[in-house]
Amino acid sequence: MMRKYKKVAAMSAAALGLVAALTIESSMAYFTTYVSAEGGHVVNMGTRTEIEEDVSEMTKHITLLNTSDRGDCFVRVKVFYGAGVTVSYVDVEGNGDWYDGGDGYWYYRPVLPVGQRTSQLDVAIDTTGLVKPGEDPATATEFIKDKFNVVVVQECTPVLYRENGETYANWDTIYTDYEEVITGEGDGN
Repeated sequence: MMRKYKKVAAMSAAALGLVAALTIESSMAYFTTYVSAEGGHVVNMGTRTEIEEDVSEMTKHITLLNTSDRGDCFVRVKVFYGAGVTVSYVDVEGNGDWYDGGDGYWYYRPVLPVGQRTSQLDVAIDTTGLVKPGEDPATATEFIKDKFNVVVVQECTPVLYRENGETYANWDTIYTDYEEVITGEGDGN
């Protein structure tokens, strides 16, 4: 009788070990392909750019700088804002370098060489939708300026070449290798 229980216990332990072994691979696959980024941590997928933005008179002035040592790239930006805020875009130089991709992103048409900066893209911010009905927008502006946030996200992708030498960007590339870059010291970035 005791032998039977030992045999059942041994087989149960073996079955449990097999189940654990089968789930480890899929668990490891999850943990090795999941990447999370927050705050000032940058996940570098090869090329690297930095955003430079200045704000004056309710307009963000945006340029991107290719700081990579790995080559030229294409860049794009997306602006996020809350309800009641609207934005409009202006390619400051007016030469068509910046264009609306129709997918929420504004794309910089030329290849951005290493060490070079894009032309300026302005994002004019309109907060009249935040003013309460009957409130004077002129007097409410100072209060409103501290009550909303407009966030600019920039992305870059390496320049790719067709057989005929023509350049193109592949924004759907899925990178499996990355380098984490921490900017700043002790400033949370």
